Amino acid sequence: MAWEYDGLFDQVYNEQGADLLGEYWRNLPSSIRVGQMGYRTKTTKAGPRLEAEVYPLFGREQRKRLREAKKNLTPMKQQKLNTERRDRHFVLLAEGNFSEADYHLTLTYQDAPGYDRVKKDVRNFLAKVKRLRVKRGLPELKYLGTIEGGEEDGKTRIHVHLLISGGIERAELEALWGKGYANADKLQMNADGLEAVARYIMKQQKEGRAGRCRKPLQSRNLKQPRSRTNDTKLSNRKVKQIARGFENEAKEIMEKAYPGYSFVKCGVYWSDVVDGVYIRCVMRKWEGRKE
Repeated sequence: MAWEYDGLFDQVYNEQGADLLGEYWRNLPSSIRVGQMGYRTKTTKAGPRLEAEVYPLFGREQRKRLREAKKNLTPMKQQKLNTERRDRHFVLLAEGNFSEADYHLTLTYQDAPGYDRVKKDVRNFLAKVKRLRVKRGLPELKYLGTIEGGEEDGKTRIHVHLLISGGIERAELEALWGKGYANADKLQMNADGLEAVARYIMKQQKEGRAGRCRKPLQSRNLKQPRSRTNDTKLSNRKVKQIARGFENEAKEIMEKAYPGYSFVKCGVYWSDVVDGVYIRCVMRKWEGRKE
């Protein structure tokens, strides 16, 4: 989806899961203008997760309004959009590369050094894990995480959060750190998959007191999300049904459009500037069923 759409379609009720769909659709305003235009569907897959973004195909006049809307974005709103995009990409990387066989690993220090020293220590730790995996005949190591830290109570506190490949016993993995406290928890899935733990890790980074937001730590062998677009996946009529229809309409339409995937949640966004809506649905692969 073009970057301009993010700033334009900024009216939304909170995204709701399948168990809250009835309440969600009863509260949607009847004044939403879906328009008569066609709609493009961008499908992004990462492991068992599928995200479908549905947005209007605008004509010349509407595209002009999009450009104007982008110019009017405040720095604070643009930063918020950038942060959400980055967090969503982090979620997709987590979903596409890790499962319940892997760990959420937290590393801390007894006496926290500076950020550069922490990066070196983490590299050394990961090198130890890689050597052990080679020795055990395990697949190549994958990891994804952040370094979070800053001043707290007059002391520098650094934490490292990693999603990391399983295959090594928890106690053995924790013992490789040797700089302070280490805790490895098996990843657990819920209806949202790994979204909760992935967003928690990114939130920890953003809320650090170091005064800057650093790039995530990630191995080079991570599978990237795959996206493609389709201009006939959902008709204007189906978009209208999702945006203004009966409470179970989104679930039924999306599961029919994506056989083998189960509906998780859906958000409907609209604009005060132009007609049309932006719909974002999250779905998950049903185990044991073909796509």
